[in-house]
Amino acid sequence: MFEGLQQWHGFLLRKAAQAVTECAERNLCPLHVTMRQFGVLSVVAAEPGLNQRAVGNKLRIDRTTIVALVDKLEGTGLMERRRGPDRRTSALHLTEQGIARLLEAQEVLAEVHQEFLGPLSAEEREALRNLLVRLAVREPGL
Repeated sequence: MFEGLQQWHGFLLRKAAQAVTECAERNLCPLHVTMRQFGVLSVVAAEPGLNQRAVGNKLRIDRTTIVALVDKLEGTGLMERRRGPDRRTSALHLTEQGIARLLEAQEVLAEVHQEFLGPLSAEEREALRNLLVRLAVREPGL
């Protein structure tokens, strides 16, 4: 497996991410939700009223892409824009349908993660999660 590349953490992280993302996307497909949309729904559910820029910053998604994601989520009735506090921005909120879809997606992804992390013990899963959180919250640019 990837002989000569196993020493490179970044390569292995990318391959693992590709594998879990492919499985997640395939399993989310019947819900008509992508992983990126799941991320947006999750952030807005955790912090209702954020504007698009704040959601994009939290997920490290560029402005053009976050606008398209929110447009799609709004168009499918999962999210709504409400007038923001400064009139120039919109506050994002999940609809009832959006909340229900997010809960369905969370169940699907829990099953995906169970399968993906199957080879690891509970302690190894927790250690991996802790390490990934430490790496993911760092500012880009080393």
